[in-house]
Amino acid sequence: MNFIDKLLGREKGKKMRQLSHVKDLRVQDVVVFSDSFALPKLLRQASFEISKVNTYQFEHYTSVEYVLLGQTDKQVYLSYSSDDEERLNISQKINRAEVEQIFEMESFADIFETDSKTELELKAEPEAFTNWLSALYFQVAWGERGYFYNQDFRPGKPPAEEDENSLPLDYFCLTSADEAYSVELEVWQDGETDVLLTLHRPMHDIIDLLPGELDE
Repeated sequence: MNFIDKLLGREKGKKMRQLSHVKDLRVQDVVVFSDSFALPKLLRQASFEISKVNTYQFEHYTSVEYVLLGQTDKQVYLSYSSDDEERLNISQKINRAEVEQIFEMESFADIFETDSKTELELKAEPEAFTNWLSALYFQVAWGERGYFYNQDFRPGKPPAEEDENSLPLDYFCLTSADEAYSVELEVWQDGETDVLLTLHRPMHDIIDLLPGELDE
């Protein structure tokens, strides 16, 4: 069932699964973003299908990650948090060349220093990353051990201890003073490092949730 089928199913009055919150998303569901000019062009008024659901487990919390597939080959990652208030966390990965283009690399290297309190400055804001970046980031997490699972455990939880299905990683994070933007780094056991640009946005930036399956 593609995007159009989901819309037509709704219009024809078919009995669709009820879907009212991001926390209930499953593979094949669709999210629709608003037309807010605060959103990057990649997201604005765009629809994305959930292609995978992954799980991250840390000492004090578990996070569900939705892998979004849109109309381009750019992969987007979505999660949500509910500390003081509910927020969407929307991410994209950037490669080494893009990291070098965007950030001051001397400061970037300091992120990995023990007990680092790095302040990461923006060197340039390429047009492709408009509304993805802050001028300055402050380090808030250093080498936090976590585990990645390429699976969805809901309504249960991932195993309490590392097992053969878990991939260990060390997590680093820098966040802007207004907590609207982050740079997240995942360092895997083989030394490979993923760098993600993350937006922290209000829940109402998603204006529609379309279920990918009919009710039984």
